[in-house]
Amino acid sequence: MHEGLSKNEPEDDGGGGLRKRLDEAVILQATVVQLRKDLREDALELPKVGESAFEELRAQVLAVVLEREREGAHAFGLVVNRVDLTERQMSSAMAGGGLNGLSGAIVLRCLQKVLSRMRFAGLV
Repeated sequence: MHEGLSKNEPEDDGGGGLRKRLDEAVILQATVVQLRKDLREDALELPKVGESAFEELRAQVLAVVLEREREGAHAFGLVVNRVDLTERQMSSAMAGGGLNGLSGAIVLRCLQKVLSRMRFAGLV
């Protein structure tokens, strides 16, 4: 597991504080909806709220990423573009943990999108 994406890391690591928000049912559900949309994968399941939610989502996203990689560069590129990861974010995630790291970055990016929308709407 990529250490920078571990839920037990300090909140200032760029993801720790975000991951803790997955402990909230409404945010977790909205994040899964966002992942389904961005990955075009309706089969993603909603994990139980709690400590393991991030890792469960990452494992599901990893399976999708591996499938898109098998489909070819175009399908794989669409995942990165739809999630809206920068080249730097993608490179950093891949360098830190390969496709597993990238999958974690995808979960975090979708979570960021959810929180941004909620903040804009005055819900958080």
